[in-house]
Formats: sequence, structure tokens, C-alpha cells
Amino acid sequence: MSVEEALGYLDAHPGAKPTTVARQFAVPRARLLRRIDGIFPRAGNPATNTKLSKPEETALCRYIDRLDRINLPTRKAFIRDTANYILRARASRAEQADPPTVGKKWVDRFIKRHKYDIVPSHVLDANRQASEDPEAINAWFLKYKAVVAEHGIVADDIWNMDETGFQIGVGKDQMVVTKRRRAHYFSLPTNRESATAVEAISATGRVIPVFLILSGTMHMANWYRLEELDKDTVIGTSPTGYSNDELSMAWIQHFEAYTKKGAVGSKRLLLMDGYGSHCTREFIQYCDDSSIVPFGFPPHSTHLLQPLDVVMFQPLKHYHAEALDLIVRDGCANITKIEFLSVIQEVRRKAFREDSILSAFKKSGLVPYDPLVVMRRIQERQERALTPPPPPAPELQSSPFNTPVTLRQLKKIAYDLQTQAKEEDFNPALKRTLDQFVRGALTQGTELLYTMRDLKRTKMAEEVTRRRRSQKNQQLKAGGVLTVDHARKIVRQKDDDALEKARKIVERADAQMRNMYKKWFGEAAKVARKYRLDGRLEPLYIVDQEGKGRFLRRG
Repeated sequence: MSVEEALGYLDAHPGAKPTTVARQFAVPRARLLRRIDGIFPRAGNPATNTKLSKPEETALCRYIDRLDRINLPTRKAFIRDTANYILRARASRAEQADPPTVGKKWVDRFIKRHKYDIVPSHVLDANRQASEDPEAINAWFLKYKAVVAEHGIVADDIWNMDETGFQIGVGKDQMVVTKRRRAHYFSLPTNRESATAVEAISATGRVIPVFLILSGTMHMANWYRLEELDKDTVIGTSPTGYSNDELSMAWIQHFEAYTKKGAVGSKRLLLMDGYGSHCTREFIQYCDDSSIVPFGFPPHSTHLLQPLDVVMFQPLKHYHAEALDLIVRDGCANITKIEFLSVIQEVRRKAFREDSILSAFKKSGLVPYDPLVVMRRIQERQERALTPPPPPAPELQSSPFNTPVTLRQLKKIAYDLQTQAKEEDFNPALKRTLDQFVRGALTQGTELLYTMRDLKRTKMAEEVTRRRRSQKNQQLKAGGVLTVDHARKIVRQKDDDALEKARKIVERADAQMRNMYKKWFGEAAKVARKYRLDGRLEPLYIVDQEGKGRFLRRG
């Protein structure tokens, strides 16, 4: 027998005495009376000092489950943002200036409390795994050290460049929060056009403006009308969206322009992979003429040695996927180059922080010079590869949500109802039912808050997209590269030319109309003169000034 069975018996037999029922079901009378009064054991109950109330957490769980069901991934950052949104929405006027927020560990505790799973994904290319030869890596480090010493290169002049590809409307695999155990495939409106970002970072935490390569043959005016793009950004085009010999030459000239003025020594070291476009005679000759020392990584080793690969590109792809996720949530059903360009600057700002760049060179063992950092990582990976995977965790069954849900948020009334239920002699069964109703109402109200927020963001995103696509698009240039600043001048000139052309059209139409009126009036005057000569019209009397006039001789 259990307390729950005793409570069920009391619900079915309202006239039964609790003491008799407690004896009948062999449960402590005091415990049964506490349950009747709505007092439950502390074990298993949420802490009283939690940031969100139980109905609010229930609503957040329902919201995560709803996104999961419609194949929209939920990351930890999204849960944190939503929880903080609830806290801001319910903050008092005094708290509005500095509203409360959840702590650093709150999301992890929330996920554990509600039995969600974090699903990671890591893939390593087979060629890369085969290239992890400690002897070859150590030999490369010795060559690197010798080149730095030979040319007297300081940390300020050590640069790493690499290209990373994007599919404009496709995000990367991410860690998402869900209760489903099957494979997670999330549906997003995709655009598989390729784009390439060529990046360069220094060992002292600097980064040059991005060099973007978009698929296509023409530069379009609408790309450069985006206020989000930095004026020093360079955009090139190629049919595939990937680099080629011509664009590689344009990039090295871009690199020279932005690093020469900040160089400390006489030469700069450029660490890069062995991609064909970086090894052409023209590319190497330009480096020699510009005091740039190119130095390549061993094949398939950039995941160990290249700072951009080791640290920087992962957050770059993460923030790009996050931006796409937000665009989709805001209702954009067609992701184009415009959407890609509108977010890339903010994505880079988040990813290319100075501390992250310094960490990238440190984890690569380059600055400060420490090959053991990479050697230890190789050893750990090899040991991990030999360790058998742990057995799968047992299935977790989530309890069903059985609180009834209404459509109204009645927080104040809910408080009044609960207070009144405690003060007055309510039937215990009715008191429990009322408590369920109140929790359900608060849950539904909190869910409505999320929906209103999402709807507001969707409307704003639709308006921004509508304005962008309503602008007239023009072809600016076939192939080659343009800086955003230069392209904007071309766009302004084209807009001014179009305005001047429109003004001339209007002036020409006005002149034609004036000539037409003049012709009509002239012909009418001739007919009138003829009628006056024939006597069919009275002579025309002209008043020159007040009180004086004359007959028109030919009228």
C-alpha cells in the first residue's frame, strides 16, 4: 500500500476519515495529512531558489520539444537566451535597467534535471589520421624554427592564411538538446551555392579584412548596399565559388596592403597549406618582391599545425550556423548571397577575437615555440583510438506531461486563488485540482510569451528581407575583385547616373509638353484672328494697365 493509493481512495470516498484510511492502507497518519494539505517531501522537489518557476521550466521543456518535433535544433545558447528572456519579461520596473539572468551552469543543470541529451558529432579525415607521424611533425617544427631564425622574424610578423568554404545556406552539424534517441536530421531551407572566405591572422592577435569569393561571374550592386559589410572587405567571383590562380594573386596583394604598414621586421612569414594556387610562379615571385616568406605545412597536417584549423575555423562555422539558424527561425524561407553577406561580418567579429587567435598559435605550438603541445595531442588521439567505446547508456523514459493547459496567463489571479485555497476550508481533492489548473495556466502563458517573441522577430526579419530584395539590382563588374568601399562608390555613381537619366527624361517630357501647348495655343490664336477678321468674333480689347486699354490691330 502507498500514500498515493490512500489519496486515491479519499478522492473516491469524500466522506471517509483520513485516520481510518491511513490505518486501512498502513501509511503514517501524519504523512497522509501532509499530502492532503498539499505538503510534499523535499526529496525530488525543485529547489526553492531556482531562477525559473516550475511552470516556466515546464513551458521551456514543451518549447524545446516543439522545436525538436519540427526539426529545428536547440543549442545550449538558445536555452540560455530563452530563459533570460523570461526573466526580463517578468522583471519589475526597478529591475528593468539590470534584469536578472541565469548563471553559467544553469543550462547544464536544466538539461540534467529534465533528462535531455547533448548529441556531439566529430569526423576526422582518414588522410589526416594517417599523417599524424610524430617524426615528420618534429622535422617540420625544426625547419620552421630554422626559417624564423634565418630571417630574424618576430612574432608580430608571423601570419597564417587559409581558405574555408561555406555553403551559403547550409549550417554545420551542431550539439543540440533533445529527448529523441534516433539520428537527428533537421530540416532547413538550403542554398548549396559555394562561397570561400580567405582569412589571415597574426601571432599577436591581429586579423586582416576578409577576402570573400562568391559563386558567379558578375558583381551585383545589392551586395554592396548592405550596411553590415565592412568597407575594407574584398569580394571576388568565380564560377565555382572557390579560389583560383587569379584570385590567389589578388589575395596576396590584399595581404601585402594590410600587413606591410604594421610590419615590425624586414620580412613577414606566411604559414599556409600547399594548395596549387599558392605555389604558382607569379604568387611566389610576388612574395619575394614584397619581403614575404611563404612556408607550407606538411600534407594533411593542418588540423594539428595550422592555427586557423586548430582553433579559429570551428567557431567561425559555429557562428555561421547559428546565424543561419536565427534567420530560419525568423521566417526566411530562401537564403541567398544577400543573407550570407549580411551576417558574415558579425560572424567574424564573434569568432576572430584576439584571445582566440593567441590561443590558436599557442595550441599549434608555433608561438610560443613548443612542439610538445602538438606531440602530446597526437599521443592522446592515438591512445583514444585504441580505447574501446563505452557501452550505450540505458534508455531514459521521460514522464508524461499531464498538467491541463489553458490559454490565459493569470499570474496574479493564480496567486490569489492559491492563497484563498490555503486560508479557507477547501476540499482536498478540489485543492489539488485547482493547483494543477494554476500550474497549467502559468505554463501556457509562458509558452505564449515565446510565441509572441518569435512572431515579432519573424515580422522584423520579413520586413528587412522585403526591403533588401525590393532594391534594384545591377551588374557592376564581370569577374575580378572589388573592395566594398570601391564597389559602393560604383553603386553610388550608378545610382546618381540613373537619377540624372531620370531627371533628363522628365525635363525632356516637360519640354515636349510645353511645345505641344505652345502649338495648340498658336493654332487657336490663328483661328480666333480669322474669326475676328470675318466678323464672327468681336475685336479683341487688351488692357495694358489699370484704366487704359487698346484694340488689338490684327485681332
